[in-house]
Amino acid sequence: MALLQALIGNYKTLSLIGMVKNAGKTTLLNELIHEAAGSDVILGITSIGFDGECMDSVTKTPKPRIMAPRGTLIATARDLIVRTAIKLEVLEVTDYETILGPVVIFRTLRPAYVELVGPRSSEGIREVSRLMLKWGAGLVVIDGALDRKSSASPAVADGVFLSTGAALSRDMSLVVQKTLHQIELLRLPEVKHHREAFEALRRQGRIGILDESGEMAVLGLKTGINAGEALRNHLKKTSEAVFFPGAITYGTLLEMVEAGVMIVVTDGSKVFITREKYQELVARGLRVEVLEAINLLGLSINPVAPKGYYFDPEALRAAFETKLKDLMIINVYD
Repeated sequence: MALLQALIGNYKTLSLIGMVKNAGKTTLLNELIHEAAGSDVILGITSIGFDGECMDSVTKTPKPRIMAPRGTLIATARDLIVRTAIKLEVLEVTDYETILGPVVIFRTLRPAYVELVGPRSSEGIREVSRLMLKWGAGLVVIDGALDRKSSASPAVADGVFLSTGAALSRDMSLVVQKTLHQIELLRLPEVKHHREAFEALRRQGRIGILDESGEMAVLGLKTGINAGEALRNHLKKTSEAVFFPGAITYGTLLEMVEAGVMIVVTDGSKVFITREKYQELVARGLRVEVLEAINLLGLSINPVAPKGYYFDPEALRAAFETKLKDLMIINVYD
């Protein structure tokens, strides 16, 4: 119960995200479930996206199933439970709709394999997590889906675990480099000045330009994707920073670097850029800060790839431990 003990009492919600399919995220979830089964801790489990399939929908390889012990709280789509023989107690039917019906919160009355489809929005995940905590969960675990880094947002979870491994590349050094880059983005520093003005922009869901005088110009734009050229027309020599409420990609980042302004986003999950492009822009003076820092707690590593190759587990662990001394590093096969 080492991992679960480190979490209970310190965090109410935990999000699991992966660098790639088969990185070991579901295995980590099952380890938490296993530890909870041997204790008096009640887990709440939900997902952003679809998980729990017997066969991986992308690689067509078998993947770990999610076995929920008796007493586990589950939030998933209605149609997934009515077509199974799970023995359960329905606690609440929420207003959050999925393609498989509304999200239902239930308690397992017997051990059962479960499939997870949770709310798509951060607001929905927050509310479903709150409801499971109300029904007695000691910790809510959110199984983040592929390429949905939004599940790492501080608006969703108190803490985050990132999963990576051999499935990302046959080259172990490349796995390490790409993972460290992702961690750097997730841990971008918090902005120190003019926070109230940036917070107001976040609530409005608008892009804004901060002048060196402290004045904020609110624009009609809502997204920074492919908005670099339009933004350049609003920038002045006195412009100091630009706030983006949503995702931001390389093209817009490049425009802002060329304009010489700092970039502020809500959190590091909103920045999408490759390691090579990021290093290029940093060398040219890129500055990115966030309203809320993501609380990355640890990294889980999977040295085995579904295609049959594998890394030396100790070498993989050591490669990360030398760079990430403040994070828990867990080999999912230990």
